[in-house]
Amino acid sequence: MRKFLKPRRQGEKGFTLIELLVVIALLGVMAAIAIPNIVQFIGRGEEEAKQTEQDNMQTAVLALLSDAGVHELDNDYTDIDVKSDVEGVTAGTAPDNHSLDEYLYIVGDEFPLTQASDIDKNGLVTPSSA
Repeated sequence: MRKFLKPRRQGEKGFTLIELLVVIALLGVMAAIAIPNIVQFIGRGEEEAKQTEQDNMQTAVLALLSDAGVHELDNDYTDIDVKSDVEGVTAGTAPDNHSLDEYLYIVGDEFPLTQASDIDKNGLVTPSSA
């Protein structure tokens, strides 16, 4: 059998069309299995990051209230998502007025949360409805 195939294949280099189609089909099957799992994993990670950030903000608000020695904030606050909004969240009386930005790590002018939050007077942090 070797003698039969050798003269035909001698000088030929590369892959046959069938071999290439089999490889492409296998890659397609692997991609069809992997891509939905990766997308689901990324979506789940984003939701967990939002929940973690909300919990961190809740902890910061409770620390603000504790340090200010009060049981509620000065006002209700909505759509907290940038540095100027965070600086506006205050508790206590002058000159010992405390601001939420003292309790959160802020890089530049951006607030680290991926979603805007609302804070009611009692210090409850919820995702912003707007």
